[in-house]
Amino acid sequence: MNCLPIGTFSAWRRTRLVLFLAAFGLLPADRQAWSGNEANFVLYDHHTEKQGTVSVMLLNDFGRGAPGEPSYSAQMLMIERAMTDQWETELMMEGQKTSGEGYQYTGWRWENRYRLFDYGTFLNPGLYVEYENLKPTTKYVMEISGRTDKPENTERNTERILETRLILGQDLSDKLSVSFNWINETDIFVNTAGRTDFGYALGLNYMIYNAKGGEARHPGVGAYPHQHAAAAGADDGRWGIAHIKLGAELFGGLGDTSLGMTINPAITEHYLGLNVMTHLQNGFHFMIGGAVGLTEVSQRGLVRLGVGYEFN
Repeated sequence: MNCLPIGTFSAWRRTRLVLFLAAFGLLPADRQAWSGNEANFVLYDHHTEKQGTVSVMLLNDFGRGAPGEPSYSAQMLMIERAMTDQWETELMMEGQKTSGEGYQYTGWRWENRYRLFDYGTFLNPGLYVEYENLKPTTKYVMEISGRTDKPENTERNTERILETRLILGQDLSDKLSVSFNWINETDIFVNTAGRTDFGYALGLNYMIYNAKGGEARHPGVGAYPHQHAAAAGADDGRWGIAHIKLGAELFGGLGDTSLGMTINPAITEHYLGLNVMTHLQNGFHFMIGGAVGLTEVSQRGLVRLGVGYEFN
């Protein structure tokens, strides 16, 4: 993420951040949208799709920057395939339009996720590896890491980042799951190799509605509904609702290996997001959500939209 101007940190925002961190800290660190995000945009869980499943999704961010920063819109096109029941790979392409500037393509990402064990494993772990080839002007918020007081690099127009995550997830019931992500982003450009930014994401997903007769997601996991049970009715072209999920996520930066780890709200971004995802019986899925910045150096707010289709 680019450095943002550091303003005077308000006592209200500091208090609000502490309260939200405390609230989420009461949740078990265990954790369904597309491709393991469930009804969240940043947080991933331990679930993976059936082998051969292909998903396409277009995501849109509409953001109000930090104080002094312009508003913008950012897009990401995601194409994912489940190579096995445990391994998913995905290509992502990004672009953005900042107020007062022209639209620009900002780069691409290649993501791979692997679930290590069978469902039912306690705090079921997953491994995540992503290569990012992005311009510093990229805007889509897929993660937050590092700190805002690190020096900007103005010598190159492409950033090459290796992102890794440890994903821990747990199905608590047939409706509720929780998860936690530890995020590392390492700049692998030759002149700055070795600096790693740290971040986190944690949250939950709750099934608000599941159509009668929806198939179980994973046998032996408390009849937890399959995130794409909609695909079961894809052949008949029905537009009925298969299920609706609510997602909540808290995410932010935790410093880096160069200037040190920190959760100082004057120099780290933190956000709270709330989202709703709906899967239809014909394979389409829609998502709407938002996130609010919890510190002065965070963006003031994000409106987030997504539309996709699953080929099963």
